[in-house]
Amino acid sequence: MDPNEFIAEIYRRMDAADPRYIDSMNPDIFLNNESTKLAIKQYENVLPKNKDIKILDVGFGGGEFTSACIHLGYQNIHCADFGAVHKLLKVRKEFPQIKGSYDIESTIGDFLADSNEKFDFIHLAHVIEHIPKHSLLYLVDSIYKSLHRDGIFFVRTPNMLGPISNYSLFCTLGHEYGFSEHNLSSLLTMCGFEDIELLHFPPYDQTLKQKSANILRKLFTFKDVLNHRLFNGDYPKEFGIELVLSGTKKDKPELFDIKFK
Repeated sequence: MDPNEFIAEIYRRMDAADPRYIDSMNPDIFLNNESTKLAIKQYENVLPKNKDIKILDVGFGGGEFTSACIHLGYQNIHCADFGAVHKLLKVRKEFPQIKGSYDIESTIGDFLADSNEKFDFIHLAHVIEHIPKHSLLYLVDSIYKSLHRDGIFFVRTPNMLGPISNYSLFCTLGHEYGFSEHNLSSLLTMCGFEDIELLHFPPYDQTLKQKSANILRKLFTFKDVLNHRLFNGDYPKEFGIELVLSGTKKDKPELFDIKFK
């Protein structure tokens, strides 16, 4: 079995065993849940101000990003995932802001290769680590070619320099590769993206217990910073659990080529 087909099969089986996806997603639960509330706070100052931009949420999972976009007033949202049409059947009837739902049959790269649509913002949250290393150029090149000029690619993934990197990499059978801020930003640069930015979501509405835990985390992080400074002469900017990066398509040529599949 091709590695990409293997990953696709893993997630088809996981979805088949998940009671959330036996039936189409409940519109009320989709729109109103704790994950969506957090996503609203995270993205309200990240998304472009123009509410009519064309957004593509790839591998939307439980839909918290798409739901947050609806709450924030965006009007042209598209979603792609394994079984997306079925998952969003009820949701799309309630929320016309979702203009399209697309089933990914094999890989994201193939899905985008077969489409001539262009988007202004492509969102990929905890998806890129599921892509085999040899297909990463194919994936990111396909995203680049699917953006308008000044379009933004927004990516979130576990941080392999974080405190629980082994867990983050091996917590599911579907994880194929791990990223630090350096190799992820290098990948985006190789594929033509410019204005690459490392982002950080601050903690929100913390209890006293959570604030105390944050102090301990900073002490733990200081040890890692010191270690890199002593032995590497430099240190990365992100030692948290998650990496969040964005890149912008400008005038560099599209490099999408089927040979990198």
